[in-house]
Amino acid sequence: MNFEQEKLNVFREISNIGSGNASTSLAQMLNEIVDIGIPNSDLREFSDITNSYSSPEELVVGTVLQISGDLEGFIMVIMDVDSTLTLLSRLLGRKIECDKENYEELYKELNSVGEICNILCGTYLTAMSDMTGLTIDQSIPYFSVDMVMAIMNLPASLYGGESDSILCIETEFFTLDREIEGKYYFIPKVESCNTLLSKLGFEV
Repeated sequence: MNFEQEKLNVFREISNIGSGNASTSLAQMLNEIVDIGIPNSDLREFSDITNSYSSPEELVVGTVLQISGDLEGFIMVIMDVDSTLTLLSRLLGRKIECDKENYEELYKELNSVGEICNILCGTYLTAMSDMTGLTIDQSIPYFSVDMVMAIMNLPASLYGGESDSILCIETEFFTLDREIEGKYYFIPKVESCNTLLSKLGFEV
């Protein structure tokens, strides 16, 4: 898969719109400002995403959705445990505390965050659909509290090893006090990259 810089910039702009709308939705839930960083669009391997964290064994909270229709691929929201606990505490208006060594307790307490992330992913994809006119469907969310490398195993296995590298569009989101932060990932399949580019007037 070979992308010129101009085409990578197009994917960054698409992601910027999607993640911006998702973050606006989160800001409305929290009633506070949620900002986003500059999207990073690049050809990467799943192991590169895992290695971008402090450790492949870092405990994170992940929501993964498979997308289908005119586009195929994955969209994910990944947050660290402290950010997720703070998010849930602010939404519920009470302090949520868990034993971070107890996976079962963490999963049970934080499970509702999966639906919040599902809404954010839906908002992200709706913005992308409105921009391109493409029909984008999303699967039931897969929610997990696990090591980052374990969460990445799901999209990696479903992706099917069709290429040595994938187009990964990563966007950071955060509240102004940085007590809540995480990342959106949009990972389209090769054919979907071409569909997007073609829809936006690029020759593929």
